[in-house]
Amino acid sequence: MSDDRFPMKPALRDLRPYEPGLSAEALRRKIGGERPIVKLGSNEGPWGPLPAAAQAIRDHVDGLNRYPDGAFHELRGTLAEITGARPDQVVLGNGADTILINLSLALLEPGDEVVFGWPSFITYPISVRKVDAVPVMVPLDDQHRYDLDAMLAKVTDRTRMVYVCNPNNPTGTYVDRERLTRFVDALPEHVLCVVDEAYHEYVTADDYADSIAEIVVAGGRENVLVLRTMSKIYGLAGLRVGWGVGPAHVVRAIDTVRGPFEMNALANEAALASLGQRELLAERVAANEAGRAQLGDALREVGLDPIPGVGNFLCVQLPAGLAGREVAQRLEDVGVIVRPLEMFGMPDGVRITVGTPEENEVAVAAIRDVLPALVG
Repeated sequence: MSDDRFPMKPALRDLRPYEPGLSAEALRRKIGGERPIVKLGSNEGPWGPLPAAAQAIRDHVDGLNRYPDGAFHELRGTLAEITGARPDQVVLGNGADTILINLSLALLEPGDEVVFGWPSFITYPISVRKVDAVPVMVPLDDQHRYDLDAMLAKVTDRTRMVYVCNPNNPTGTYVDRERLTRFVDALPEHVLCVVDEAYHEYVTADDYADSIAEIVVAGGRENVLVLRTMSKIYGLAGLRVGWGVGPAHVVRAIDTVRGPFEMNALANEAALASLGQRELLAERVAANEAGRAQLGDALREVGLDPIPGVGNFLCVQLPAGLAGREVAQRLEDVGVIVRPLEMFGMPDGVRITVGTPEENEVAVAAIRDVLPALVG
């Protein structure tokens, strides 16, 4: 029989799937030897689950023969209480990526348009194109931030959603409270604004908005959905817990299309145990600030100019003629994994995640050893 007997639908034929960052295990197989492998390519939190979450996981292992509460009522209720929202405004998913994909399934028809900045998070164009909708990519401004005025100019009658990645992945830049509020106020009522705040907990800037508290809850906006994740500062990337707060009717639409038990029982318990651990999170924020500054200093020492960022990573645009994949490869050769940014729309860029102090030291040594020959 012919290999085309089950043809892929046209919208997917030239879609490049998401490529995860290189794992430490894969690099070890590639380079061998005993040198330490430092994974700074996937924006994971460098520390594991909070102690209470780790204990909750251990405590619930024996119950894994049972399905969890499919609606996750307790977690929804706890998140609602913490944020001041109603439980029916809280959406959950197997990572924020799944919520983005379910949004497309629930709200988009073929030909609908979704506007977002670019370079930005890879899942935006992928999730839009999966349903044969149209991604409208708007270049970032000259400070590598989302250009909200330019995005507003691209909104048409066909626009169903806009994404604002704040802080933006991969550049690490953010749009301030005033600009974001003005943008949301200017959007037509038929457009859902999805504010992706995956790195929210790391940001210490006074003019950075808590969009859930300020825009959705206090502002009462019915066309704004704010997304968060527990994959970063909470150290639960391996369990995949995404959540958000927005209009109840949008949450119902997402729940209609999501798969049964999209989140698992251990993820639920770990998330519940993690919430409210403010002192421990503050320690992680402080360590992240110090590590980001340490990596930035090392990059500037070798002649590179990292983009000022506020998340748990730094983004570097490389000199002309130097590709991100080349730099990533050279660092991998000495055991340091960073992220080349071709898929993010920045082929001349790399993104470096902040690690533990020990990991940062290894990365700094590699930067000083490897990059001068390339940059110079």
